[in-house]
Amino acid sequence: MKIVPNFFNKLVSELDKKYFPDVKYYMDNEKTAQVHRTVELFNNGVLTYNKLIKRISDSCNDTKENIHTIVSGYIEDFGGFTYKS
Repeated sequence: MKIVPNFFNKLVSELDKKYFPDVKYYMDNEKTAQVHRTVELFNNGVLTYNKLIKRISDSCNDTKENIHTIVSGYIEDFGGFTYKS
């Protein structure tokens, strides 16, 4: 799987704006901190894509399909991987 340059910053920025617009600093909110940690773990190769989507979905209280739509915008090439919710 090939991600866009600066994947972490771009993705958490979009997620913060959409799901946590009133949070000034991500560590001030438990759910925002969970999202940042989850994306960091995926970015470092610790989590699989499916776990990334599930954890972000749980933290943002949104469907896996909606989260997949957002995250997939920052994936350049899935390398043969097909996401199944």
